Order: sequence, then structure tokens, then C-alpha cells
Amino acid sequence: MFQDNPLLNQLKQTMQEKIPKRTGIVKASDRGFGFLETDKGKRFFIAPSDMKKVLHGDRISAAITENGDKSSAQPVQLKQTDTTEFVALLSISDKRVSIKANNPLLNAFFKIKGAMQLANKGYNNGDWVTVKLLTHALDGNGFLVEVIEKVAEYNDPFAYRLIAVATHKLPNKAPDFDHPWQVIDPELDRRDLTKLPFFTIDGVNTQDMDDALYVEENDQGWSLTVAISDPSAYVPEQSEMDKEAQKRSFTLYLPNFNVPMLPRDLSDSLCSLKEGEKRATICCTLQIGKGGEIIGEPEFFAACIKSHFRLNYNDVSNYLENDELADGQWKPNKQLSQLLNVLDQATAARHQWRCDNTIVMKSQPDYTLKLNNKGEVYEILCEPRRTANRLVEESMIAANVCAGDFLAKNKQAGVFNVHSGIATDRLGKASSLLAEYGIIIDAASLATLEGYVKMRQAVAELHNAYLDHRLRRLLSYADTSATPAPHFTMGVKHYATWTSPIRKYGDLINHRLIKSVLTQQASTPVDPEIGAHLNEARKSQRMAERDVNNLLYCGYLKDQENSDWRYKAEIFDIVKAGCRVRVQENGATFFVPSSLLGKSSADAKKIECVREQGVVKVADQIELQLGDVIDVMLTSVKPESRQLIAKLADPLG
Repeated sequence: MFQDNPLLNQLKQTMQEKIPKRTGIVKASDRGFGFLETDKGKRFFIAPSDMKKVLHGDRISAAITENGDKSSAQPVQLKQTDTTEFVALLSISDKRVSIKANNPLLNAFFKIKGAMQLANKGYNNGDWVTVKLLTHALDGNGFLVEVIEKVAEYNDPFAYRLIAVATHKLPNKAPDFDHPWQVIDPELDRRDLTKLPFFTIDGVNTQDMDDALYVEENDQGWSLTVAISDPSAYVPEQSEMDKEAQKRSFTLYLPNFNVPMLPRDLSDSLCSLKEGEKRATICCTLQIGKGGEIIGEPEFFAACIKSHFRLNYNDVSNYLENDELADGQWKPNKQLSQLLNVLDQATAARHQWRCDNTIVMKSQPDYTLKLNNKGEVYEILCEPRRTANRLVEESMIAANVCAGDFLAKNKQAGVFNVHSGIATDRLGKASSLLAEYGIIIDAASLATLEGYVKMRQAVAELHNAYLDHRLRRLLSYADTSATPAPHFTMGVKHYATWTSPIRKYGDLINHRLIKSVLTQQASTPVDPEIGAHLNEARKSQRMAERDVNNLLYCGYLKDQENSDWRYKAEIFDIVKAGCRVRVQENGATFFVPSSLLGKSSADAKKIECVREQGVVKVADQIELQLGDVIDVMLTSVKPESRQLIAKLADPLG
């Protein structure tokens, strides 16, 4: 009787129109409920029953209702969803077929199109698959998806690699091109330097070796030649292979696994600077003064070289760091010994000059996860940056600074690594913070490269980890630009990497630009959007690396859950909910909730984590701060969300 009453329907519509609406992004929790975050920064609670209609990350319009002092949002209309495809675990039984999204925040009920035919198509219970969203609950009757491809078999012990790359829409295998691999720039005059004793220093298992070094001592100091493999000699610009390399942008490195940017017969063979093999390269010879400064103009040129020695970091470090070597340890011959010692002297001078005149970042150890044939971590190696690492790093940094200046001068374009220092809207805050530590510098000076370098050198003398962390939070984001600009955090006017063209597409572009100057030929204009593309590609790779590493850490540390083992860890982030710390012995990241900082729940109520100041307070007294090294104990391992939860070993209170 009332169903088709036009007056009643009109009244309902009028009432609906009067309910306030807000548009924002859905943020799901792992406990069923969620929040609507508006563009103006307001948050409205979404009940679990309403969360069944939306997905994490959806942009929606919602009706806002008031209940006392609490506001809640009821989803009304879908504006946009980023969840068009996602990776899920497939469950197949006699009576039911279902999926569980790899992202625990996508916790909805998904109906599957053609579910009962999947087993006949070769899918098995426990397979990982990519699914496509066909209909959204706000647009139709629930969520409907379709399985479009298999990601990993149910019995693959290394499935987590394929899951990570599929989740972040990355390739899982090397590009495959049937190509004759002929040199495409025969007109380029290449010097024959095959008789010079160039050498490479890499990891023991490295296959894609892209840099070799040769050094001579002279009256002015040292002459250093950095030779970089030249894949642009084989990869035609705008070819299908080039487009695929641009799409990938980088070689992806995961534990015991990599997905190259270029075909393996290029990256690991024809372009790899293997010992005893003649290779096409682009070289830079620079003169380093006795004080470590770069003297005059560096010379860029094309050449053919031959690596005479294939070295690894450990052997070279052991040799240079010890006056006497044990029996059986690697020792260089007389020629190589002289080369390494001369390079060591040049490196020491160059490093000291950078400390005095630019900015040298604090060295961090590398953590290597060793895997068994079940895909599990059996050992984690903490490897500090040693002497051999510094030999290569200082050489590459010098070469990249030279390339930045070279491209800025000759092309006014390239792929530049840029950074503008303190964010513009935080300069005043940084100036006030520095004044608290006796470093007086105004905002205008901080905005200049010279002023920023002067400030960082003054901060370095304080050896204050807390101040370093506070300043880091005030920095702008690093960027990649097609036009020259300074790199504040390195303290240089220009920085353009070209030393890894096998692994980085931006370096391949810079190779082509350098060669266009050498041949005095026009070059293809650098796409002004290339920086945004490279940044996005690198972000996706880092997320895949994070997913894999966090999952492996969860498996490795599972047996330590609720044990009495104490880990030394540095606080690197403080938020309202607690602290994030990095374990020094293995590199794992733990989260310490504010509720686990005190002895009891009563103590926890007195604890305040202040993100703005980067401190933890108890009754307004600072007890912990960024940069502190504390003892923590692992309390919970959550592989589903890839989280490691810890408590303070010596609670506050």
C-alpha cells in the first residue's frame, strides 16, 4: 500500500537530500571497521556492516550521521576505485570456491565468475591468482570478480616472490628478444684501451658487472678512469626492446633473485665487463688533486676495454685492511697490488675532501638474507660498508658529479638526481630547531645550496642522532628531473647517474646524451615526464622488496616470538600509536605500540608519543627520542600483515 505512494517516496528523497554528504577515501582496518578520510583531513567512522560495501582505497560519497559526539559515514556512491585487479589465494573444494586477497585490507566477500570451472582449467586449491574486479558492491549486487591468470603454483616454495611482483604489477622474468646484437653505432670512434689493466670490484655472485676502474698516480695527484659498459651500443632508441627497458626502468633485486631490465644475454653477458673479454664502454677520466678535489675538466670518451681482474669486495677489503694475511687468503699480484693501493690513497683523499666541502651521508650496513631450497631464511649477514665498497662508491660518486656538470653544460638536459633540501614551508621551523643546538642560520640561507651544506657540516660535528632524525623529517622529497638542478643532500650543483646503464634506464638515457655530445649529433629531447615515470617505477619496486623482506623476516623470527631474547634497535620513527625501530643485528623493522612501552595498562595511559617532536613522554618528561638505541623483545609475528610487534625490554613507568 505504501510502497508506491508518491508522497512517501518524495518525503524519503527529501530526507535523504538533507543528510550531509562527504567525499573521501576509504581506509580499512584489520578489525573490520574503517574510516572515511576527506580531502580536508576529517575522519568519519565506517561500521563493519558498511565496510562490506566498499574496498580499501575507494573514493566514495557518504552520508554523515551524528550520534551524540560521534559521527559515522554510510557509503552512498562510488566515485573511483583503484582496485581493478589484485592478487589472491584461491581456495577450491567440492562445495565451494573462494578467494582471499593478498592485501589483508581487501577483506570483502567476492563472488567469482565461472568459479566451478576453474579446476577444469588447471587451477588448484592453494594457487595464487590475479583477479579482475567486474562489478562493485556500490554499483551492483555485491562484488563480482573473474580469475584471469595464475601467479604461482600452490606448491612453489618461492611463490612469495611472484606474489610480490604481481601485486605491484612488475614483470617476473627477463625480457626476451630475438636480436642479432650488432653494434648500432659503428661510426663512434672508440679508443682501444684493452691493454690497460682495468679491474672490476663486485659481489662474489654478481653477473651484471657494469663498471671497471683504472688509476695512475702523477705529480698532481691521481688520474682515475671510470669505464662503464655501454648497452646503448646495442639497444636502438625507440625500438621495442628500448620501450620495454623504459617500462621496467630498473633491474629488480630480491633475495637470491633478480629480474633484469635488459635481456640476460646483454645484461649478464655481452654488456657485462667480464674478465678477459673486450667490451664497448663510455669512459670518464678525471684528475683528482692531492687534496681530493677534482682538477680541471673531466674527459668523456668512448672506448673498448678489457677487464684484467675480476675482484670481489671481501677479498679487496681483507687485503687493504690487514698488514698481514693468513695463509690461504687472497693476495693480488704486484701490478694489481699497486693499482689497489694507489686507488686506496686517492679514495681517502677524495672522501676527506667531500667531508670538508660537501655532505657525506652516514654509512649503513647491508643485510643479506640467505635462503635455503625451501625459500626460507636460514641466516642473515650484517655486512658493514668496508674499504672496497668505499673505493667503488667514491669513484662512482665522482663520475656522476662529473656527468651532471657535463650534461648541464653541454645539453642543459638529462636525467638528474635532484633534491632541494629543507621543504620551503619548513625552513623557519628548521632554523628555530637548529638555534636550539647553537647553530644560527636563517631560513633564506638554508634555502641555498651553500647555506645548506654549511648547516649539515655544523650538524655533523655535534654527532646528535636525534637532531639528524628531526631534520630528516623537514626535508623535501628527492626527485628525478629532466633539467639540471642541485642535489642538496649530497651538497653538489649537479648529479646525474650514468654508471649503471645495464640496470637503470635513466643511466641509459644519459649514455645516449653523452655520446651525442661526443659525436656532435642531435639527440632525442628528454621527456619532461621521465622523472615522474622513473620515480613511480622505483616506488613499485621498493614496495615489492619491502613485502618480500618483511615476509621473510616474519618466517625467520617466528621462533623468537615471546622469547626472552633482547634485540638492540634504533628508534627511527615515532607516531601517535608507538615507535618503529630497526634491529641492529639483522635489519628487521619492529613496531612497538604505545601500549607495550609501559609495565602495565595503567602506565600506558600516562605515556604519550609525540610525532611532531619525535619523543616519547611520561608525565611530560621525555623518556625516549628518535635515534635512541633501546632493547626490545619480540611479542608477536603477523605474517598476514607482515608485521613484527615488540615490547620495550625495560618498560617505562
